[in-house]
Amino acid sequence: MVAGDETNALPTALARLQKLCDEGRKDEFALACRELLRVYGRNSEALMRLARFCQKRGQLEGFELFMVRLAQRLPASRSGILLTLGEHLIKAGRRRGLAHLAEACQAAGSPEAAGVVTARAVEAAAAYLAGRDDWEDAVRQFPPDVQGDLYLELAARFGPASPEKAWRAYRRGLAANPRAWPGQALAEVAAAYARRLAPSEPERAVEVLLWASERADDPHLVSQAAAVALAAGDKERALSLSRQAARRLPNDLENLGRLAALQAEKGQWGQVAALAPAIGAGIARLNPWQREEYRQAADLAVEALLRTGRVLQARTAVDQMGLPGPWRQRWENRLKEEQGRTT
Repeated sequence: MVAGDETNALPTALARLQKLCDEGRKDEFALACRELLRVYGRNSEALMRLARFCQKRGQLEGFELFMVRLAQRLPASRSGILLTLGEHLIKAGRRRGLAHLAEACQAAGSPEAAGVVTARAVEAAAAYLAGRDDWEDAVRQFPPDVQGDLYLELAARFGPASPEKAWRAYRRGLAANPRAWPGQALAEVAAAYARRLAPSEPERAVEVLLWASERADDPHLVSQAAAVALAAGDKERALSLSRQAARRLPNDLENLGRLAALQAEKGQWGQVAALAPAIGAGIARLNPWQREEYRQAADLAVEALLRTGRVLQARTAVDQMGLPGPWRQRWENRLKEEQGRTT
């Protein structure tokens, strides 16, 4: 059959396909598609019409059959054709769409085109894989330079609600693409994963937080790691991490209170006194009903100032922090005693 005869005969072939489709004769429809592929396999226009026909009618096998041949016949459009095919199959819940998405990425030409293809392929693949347990194996189908982006997109989709999976995805994604910047999203996942690990694997929880703190540049994760270490009884590491966090978070009351308590326990009252101005200012900024939560830090700050002979500064701190009456009265009595000793 010559090209003109093929084109003229196509409407008849489509009408037959429509009849088979309407009557639900799936096996005969599949056989008819394979026969039409043999007849029209070198006719790009006919292949496009056949593919659209199958797509509109939800005949995925036929759509895939004609689109794959079309991609073979049009090398310049191969990536886009396979991308469209993969997206359509994935939306229909067909896993084999992943293979077409991966092939589309491999076939992309210029960096500009590759960027667009990769972005769409990653979004489609991640939407499908986020609900599956075999996502790690599936990602390996993709070219190495795409895997990092796909892992990171999956990590963002898993998020704090699925912290273990999100953590694994971030680790793999950042290993493949170390210049990526997940920022706060990584910090939230690390915090959620560490909370899950801390009761049974505190050391691992600390490592999770510290790894994420470096890549998200978030010193709050270091403070959280110090809290985990302290709860696990590792006071030396808690002290070291609290000091590290304080250099970046000089006004963080949670960290300052923990650091002051650890230093006081070691008799480092001069170092506690050095924290007292920040503790006092931090408590003073709180609403009155919030200050009671930091009573221990307030006590340590005033105690350190008195132990290091800074009675006037201790008086200022008591006035500044403004805790409720009984607390204030207790320290007023102590201040009178200290003043009596110095006069």
